Amino acid sequence: MIKIAVTGMGKERIAQLANETGDGRVEALIKSDFEAAFAVKNGQADYYIGACQSGAGGALGVANAILGSANVVRLSGMGSAPDPERIAEAVRDGRHAFGLAHSHIDTVVPVLVGAILDKTGD
Repeated sequence: MIKIAVTGMGKERIAQLANETGDGRVEALIKSDFEAAFAVKNGQADYYIGACQSGAGGALGVANAILGSANVVRLSGMGSAPDPERIAEAVRDGRHAFGLAHSHIDTVVPVLVGAILDKTGD
């Protein structure tokens, strides 16, 4: 079971989409940004997904501080549309914390969870 800590704007929708896309292989854990980042750091969650207006500051600020910039990537933002290949590449490169613009939740989350499942072989 892959555990994904979700936080930020629309965290309920992120969790719903992650669980639906994961089809029983993913458990989304709704948390605050601090709780989500520490869950990944402490091995209680495998991945972090955060959303805010820009996909960067509010979505990833705490994750960046706790997990380090090598583990964090912004997948979309205002003025930058999500790119499925870039999303898959971020997962393949070993990133564990993902930020996205709130307006892109429905587009990014299924692609991101699919890439995570592909990487883990589930």
